[in-house]
Amino acid sequence: MAASLSGRAPRLLTALGVSSMLAGCATLSPDAGMAPVTARVALELGQDTAKLVTPAEAAVAQARVRALLAKPLTAEAAAQIALLNNRGLQAAYNTLGVAEADYVAASLPPSPTLSIERVAASGDLDVERRLVADLLSLITLPRRTKIAETSFRAAQQRAIAATFRTASDARRAWTRAVAARETADALETARSSATVAAELSARL
Repeated sequence: MAASLSGRAPRLLTALGVSSMLAGCATLSPDAGMAPVTARVALELGQDTAKLVTPAEAAVAQARVRALLAKPLTAEAAAQIALLNNRGLQAAYNTLGVAEADYVAASLPPSPTLSIERVAASGDLDVERRLVADLLSLITLPRRTKIAETSFRAAQQRAIAATFRTASDARRAWTRAVAARETADALETARSSATVAAELSARL
């Protein structure tokens, strides 16, 4: 039996070595892949955005929204409120977190299993230890990891685009509201002027 086990030792060590080399897998980031999103938004928009996960984070965001609404609303304030208080944007950030989890899962090597079997040979019982790994999964692991990473990076870009779109929509809505108010004020001024002119004409 000793000879049998010693003959299989190199194969066992080789398999363990392969698993060790594959151990350098991706790990979940603390912010669920949001770092590139927040950095890009801060750099190009000068705004803050965040994935709201806990009630405490949501409470902080709502407090900031209330503080912004307590002041005269500007285009930048409207954009910041939209980034902190938009459910569609939070859905995009959640999708990004799922994509990162899929990427990490795809990068993990299959877990080897050690099975002990009794094999009858020449009336003697021989104990054989095997390290069983899914060879197909091992072979396709690099490609599956790359595909998952590409999907994750694409999700990050979609999250960035959704953030930019939300801020842009908020600014446009603010501009339209200001323009509508100014138009209403101009029409009221014109109406008042016409009324005054009519009264003067009647007196003359």
